[in-house]
Amino acid sequence: MARAEKPLYYLSIHEAQQLIQKRQLSPVELTQAVLERIQAIDGRLHAYIDLMADTAMLEARDAEAEIHKGNWRGPMHGIPVAVKDQLDVKGAQARIRQFTTGVGDATVVRNLREAGAIIMGKLHMSSLPDGGLPVPRNPWNTEHITGGSSTGSGAAVSGGLCLGSLGEDTAGSIRNPSAFCGIAGLKATYGRVSRYGLAPLSWSLDHCGPMARVVEDTAHMLQAVAGHDAKDPTSSNVPVAEYASALREDVRGMTVGVPRDYIDECAPRTDPIVIKLVNRAIEDLKKLGARIEEVKVPTLNLATIANAVIYYNEFWAAHQSDAASVLKNGAAQRRARIYLGLLTGSADYIQAQRVRSRVRREFAEVFEKVDCLALPCQAGPAPLVKDVGPIDTLFKHVVPEYHGPFNLTGLPTLSVPCGFSDSHLPIALQLVGKPFDEVTILRAGYTYQQSAQWYQQRPPL
Repeated sequence: MARAEKPLYYLSIHEAQQLIQKRQLSPVELTQAVLERIQAIDGRLHAYIDLMADTAMLEARDAEAEIHKGNWRGPMHGIPVAVKDQLDVKGAQARIRQFTTGVGDATVVRNLREAGAIIMGKLHMSSLPDGGLPVPRNPWNTEHITGGSSTGSGAAVSGGLCLGSLGEDTAGSIRNPSAFCGIAGLKATYGRVSRYGLAPLSWSLDHCGPMARVVEDTAHMLQAVAGHDAKDPTSSNVPVAEYASALREDVRGMTVGVPRDYIDECAPRTDPIVIKLVNRAIEDLKKLGARIEEVKVPTLNLATIANAVIYYNEFWAAHQSDAASVLKNGAAQRRARIYLGLLTGSADYIQAQRVRSRVRREFAEVFEKVDCLALPCQAGPAPLVKDVGPIDTLFKHVVPEYHGPFNLTGLPTLSVPCGFSDSHLPIALQLVGKPFDEVTILRAGYTYQQSAQWYQQRPPL
């Protein structure tokens, strides 16, 4: 690609790493361009809560010197990225840890540093302690939200304030802001990415993962952070795949399952434009060579409620020691999680786990017939900021929707832009894979992305 095609801050990781490897772009030049973009735009987007500009420039100079010596570490070397506040970063304030202490660098942050990435700072998230921080704004229309809870991550990647971000997903918090902000978001299989150094929401539902401009960027980021971590007792020993192998425009021979009955059940609570564009994307996959097959997961309509019960019970269990402080001084969302955890008891938790086991069995049977699933990634375009209260996002979990079932089952999921609403707000397709088969959903997502090319459009900032 020619350097003049787009501003440096709108390069994808994939584009930037090719230029850096060829020494046609300096990490210092790229980081400086991103910092200037932050200075110019973040006063409107409010993505960062802790910008580490000085250390970022030091890391960029170190990366530049290392690459000039011929020691190129891989696709993330010299790439400016940022981190959701929920993950610990050495030298940065962790505001979400209002009543707990951090561990320095979370394992995923350490892994990114070892891959040569440049850490730009910490990003806003919903559930931060009340303190007058403005709500992050959607780059496509700053009157609209970015989605929760990786609010700053969605705004920062979409707006060119970093080339990629680490988010966290307990009930959709990577995929929801990715969908609302028109970027790609990947929630890998539970246990694929370490959560050591992550402030917990729900130990059996929390997933770390990448958010980036395009599908190939999520593959590069996942390659850098995936793998077993002895510090995380839920970390998996399953071998890490070569995710770049998925980056080929070919879904011929792939069978894509569509849970049509579940989509129809959710349709009354889903904006018609979402159904229309997702159906069109599924048809595009068919035209590209995939076989489309309707599938049924009988207990899927209970999965979101089961996810919510487990979420709030485990949040309460994780925060019993500081519950009094949270209820007295914590943010509204954190207080609501404590109350909801108290309102759902052990019997509810056990019933939710029974639903989880059943849904997992049903998905296993479905995946004997199909390679991945395709369905919506949101119920509608991003709402207006003025229409969303501080705890509204919590109560979306009590009705069937599109995110929670895949936290409950731990399945890998990918959000890919598939068009725009009439008001030009992003809409996304969600692809769901078999356990530890991120390669298949990356392949399907990349093939669709390269054909549809929605990523070519940029916010009107």
